[in-house]
Amino acid sequence: MSRSTFKSVSLFLGVTGSLLMGNLLVGKLAMAHAQSDSQGHQHAVSTLICDSAAQPTRFQASYQITAGNDDKAQAHQLILTRFDGTIIYQRGPVSYEAWQKNGEYVRYFPEQKRSISYRRSDLLALNIHTDIDKQFHLIAPAALSQFDKGEQHQGACFTQQSYSHNSGSHKGKAHAQGKQQSLELDWINELQLPASLTITQGEQQLHYQLTKLTPINQQGFELLTSGYQDLDFADVGDSESDPFIAKMITQGFIQHGSSGFYSADGKLLEGGHDHHH
Repeated sequence: MSRSTFKSVSLFLGVTGSLLMGNLLVGKLAMAHAQSDSQGHQHAVSTLICDSAAQPTRFQASYQITAGNDDKAQAHQLILTRFDGTIIYQRGPVSYEAWQKNGEYVRYFPEQKRSISYRRSDLLALNIHTDIDKQFHLIAPAALSQFDKGEQHQGACFTQQSYSHNSGSHKGKAHAQGKQQSLELDWINELQLPASLTITQGEQQLHYQLTKLTPINQQGFELLTSGYQDLDFADVGDSESDPFIAKMITQGFIQHGSSGFYSADGKLLEGGHDHHH
């Protein structure tokens, strides 16, 4: 996926969505053979494993994310855990991250039982800006008013509303280069969450497909967040003698004064204006 596609998709997704696409670009990903045509899309929706007892503020959702088309597609899994004022993104075994409603961010390292917390002031100093609504819903619910509303249908467990959006036709340069951008969305009204999301620009395509949805309780949430030795990001520079911090800096997961965000294999993902939408 080109850098221009990466930027345009970030208009729809929050910082975490952009970071996730960065992870798709730099990580060593398994090849996926799932087709992205309408028949394959409908089949994926019909095989959703879900529990209608999941509440809008307390659930765990698994997404299959595919970048590309047909046999050249690359696949990645995302597990979202929303519990009241916290949303957790799990993309691999090395680390996972959490956004809180107050705008703070935490990165967890489960093997070492360590975590790094970023206050809002840390993120602002790193020029990292985000829309918390996008973090909690993948697409900010307020943005739906800008999309074309389609049919409503009953999914496996929840009512889904279809939307579409075409942003390339009024952008002369993108249109002239055949880079017309489009979005197709099936939205779960009860949970304010996508059941499926496909973003296309030219021949490049990114597809999110919800595959499993279950409730989560206090105990399940605490298993993900409790028992970690936490360190404020502001103190990282004074803690380089800590073997864990030294290792994370060496591997590129933590770098004082950088964007502070890294892919699952420790490569720096750009911060700054690319993520300010």
